[in-house]
Amino acid sequence: MCGRTTVLASWADILKFSQPLAVLADTTSDPIHTYNFAPTQISPVLVAEQESDADARIVPMRWGLIPSWAKDAKIGAQTINARVETVATKPSFRTAWKRRRCLVPASGYYEWPVLGGIKQPYFIHPLDSPLLFFAGLWEQWRAPKGNMVLSYSIITRAAQGEITRLHDRMPLALEPHVFGDWLFGDAAHAQDIADNALPASVAFHPVSRAVGNPRNDTPALIQPVALDVSSLDAVASGPD
Repeated sequence: MCGRTTVLASWADILKFSQPLAVLADTTSDPIHTYNFAPTQISPVLVAEQESDADARIVPMRWGLIPSWAKDAKIGAQTINARVETVATKPSFRTAWKRRRCLVPASGYYEWPVLGGIKQPYFIHPLDSPLLFFAGLWEQWRAPKGNMVLSYSIITRAAQGEITRLHDRMPLALEPHVFGDWLFGDAAHAQDIADNALPASVAFHPVSRAVGNPRNDTPALIQPVALDVSSLDAVASGPD
């Protein structure tokens, strides 16, 4: 599961590392940095561009996908992640899977394995880039008052490599050479991309439990704290 991320990139970073896509973005002011980005908050997301020569457009969206048929926004609390194994059939996601896939830039994310009966947060971040681009889905929902809400979900896969020490799931991160196909390909093509995606090169370290409160949002949240990490070898993942 991925239930908390960081967004620390500038527009220059996002545009550079989203290549080979040509991306439209309002770059008059950089995105607000957040060290503790939580569901229901608004984040920049890359979607397919249909009205210009660009490949993609950056659009602010709410984290927690709200299907077009939802009666209210509450369902978004259960749709922050979409399992790749069921995304094509689950009612909340199957339409977006066919037509509305996106890329979600993040500087890192958190997981909470259980250590000695206590959930201990870890910060997971890329090794060779300032950004990860998570595979996502997005949707449009018209609220009862008539306003249109754009929202998204991050797709997850079974954990691989060292991440299995922290959790049994991880976000589906994509490499630049498949960005365009992910946004514009059909559902079968998207499934092939997901099935063949290599795990991102990441590192992780324990951080302060203050990250558990989304009102806390400072650089100190991603700083390492002293902990006997050897105990992770015998630890089972806890719920996020």
